[in-house]
Amino acid sequence: MLIPGVNVSCSASSGGQRRRVSLGAALLQNPQLLILDEPTVGVDPVLRAKIWQHLVEIVKEGKVSVIITTHYIEEARQANVVGLMRNGSLLAEAPPEAVMKQHSTATLESAFLQLCESSDQILSKHSASHDSRQKEGSQSSESCQEESRPILRSRSSLSPEEPKFTVDWKVRVKHVVPKWRNIAALMIKTMVRMKRLPGFLCFQFLLPVIQISLMCLCIGGDPRGIPVAVVNNETSESSLSQSLLSFLDNSSVQQVPLTHSEAFAGIRNGEYWGVLGFGKNFSSYLRKRMFQPRVSLEVVEGGSVHVWQDFTNQQIALMLQKKLQEAFQAFVQNKLGSMAYLASLPIKFEEPIYGSNHTDFTTFVTPGAILSITFYLAVGLTALSFVLERKEGLLDRCWVAGVSSLETMLAHLFSQLFVISVQIILLLLFILLVFKIPNEGSLVLVIALIVLQGVTGISFGLVISAAIDDEQSANQAALGIFYPNLIISGIIWPVECIPYPLRYISLALPQTYASEALRCIMYRGWDLSRMMVWRGFAVTLGWNTFFLILATVILKLRT
Repeated sequence: MLIPGVNVSCSASSGGQRRRVSLGAALLQNPQLLILDEPTVGVDPVLRAKIWQHLVEIVKEGKVSVIITTHYIEEARQANVVGLMRNGSLLAEAPPEAVMKQHSTATLESAFLQLCESSDQILSKHSASHDSRQKEGSQSSESCQEESRPILRSRSSLSPEEPKFTVDWKVRVKHVVPKWRNIAALMIKTMVRMKRLPGFLCFQFLLPVIQISLMCLCIGGDPRGIPVAVVNNETSESSLSQSLLSFLDNSSVQQVPLTHSEAFAGIRNGEYWGVLGFGKNFSSYLRKRMFQPRVSLEVVEGGSVHVWQDFTNQQIALMLQKKLQEAFQAFVQNKLGSMAYLASLPIKFEEPIYGSNHTDFTTFVTPGAILSITFYLAVGLTALSFVLERKEGLLDRCWVAGVSSLETMLAHLFSQLFVISVQIILLLLFILLVFKIPNEGSLVLVIALIVLQGVTGISFGLVISAAIDDEQSANQAALGIFYPNLIISGIIWPVECIPYPLRYISLALPQTYASEALRCIMYRGWDLSRMMVWRGFAVTLGWNTFFLILATVILKLRT
């Protein structure tokens, strides 16, 4: 059949070559019934003759029955039976030689032309006059119905005498139970499509690593180089105000000495994020506050550091307050030593039960971010699967080959699971080894929960792909649920902060309980004996099952 080489893709082939590849794929599985729609369109006469020769040979060998539609009428002479149609009406159905003999023609095309002329004459007679149509209405109607009888009759037109056939339950079960041979073939098809785009496949593998790296580097850290105006009315280098400022973290806070008017003008112009003010008697008043049991309000005010902040950025404002408190604690410890408790709050924070005193916001976000990245990348991988295959005609070819909806779902699930597995391995390597995110629990449970979330994302993507026909709508549906789920699933902010009407919705989402379960495994070291852990697995499995069933039903109804 002169099919292009194995290294040539169909997209780079000509129209005739694509026809040959399509015909070769149809013959690949040795079907018992082969239906071909104009298989010789766009091929040269030599190849057309070879195609017909091959079809005649396999029919003679008894391997297959072939039904062909073609506009090349003369080539149909090689068929056992021909049906000549025009405008949806069957003009003749008989062996080619019988049709030519009946119309005394040497070619099948001439016989077809005579049939068309006879059909046109009959139609012109019926429309000759209005009176004749009325008189012969019933006869004309019957003849027209006979001329234009449909090739396939509707179920309602079947006569009650026609036998009704029932399918044995064993045959039904055989078609319902998925065949691993079909699933393997579909998986190979998907893998071949991936292999043809190596650059895009590498990008898919690295995308989760890029996203989690950006998150760990850019979210949760302390601000750096924040300009703060300092108004210090004490001029002595040995003053307590200078000593206190020396304990301030200079990597986070950039101190700018200014006068009172310059400092407030600068913060109002957005040049500084805060103003630190020290009175001219700050050192003496602070000593009195520390060592005298009773002091006046003037001493309290004069021995205090006055802070004015720009609170339009809460993270920077809270960081500045934290750095000032840490600097004061270090200052008191340095000046008082063992008596530092005299100037400290009567609250002592002991070692945490779980986590550490230096846990940052990144640690809280990371488990939910891992699940979110895995889930939505899986959605993106599969949301266009059926849309593109339907557009390219591959899906229809699968249905004709006898592949069921369940087999198609399982094949896509297993194929994309390979990509998800590679992504998860790279993701965990960066999280645990590069960014040193703590993991106190079982790594097996961590991997299992992430994989289940990826499978749930694949299943949801299959629902989108099965229900939507065009790429733009599929992309919009996938992106449309991203931000609502990210905001109310407790991934970037605790669920306890969500108002109660929305909190109920949050608890019903696929990632809320799963994120909490992953935090419990990684930071508390819990296992499946804890409700908060097995609940996350149970909810994930429930959503996964629901999405798979829904996608299978939608695909079944649409086929």
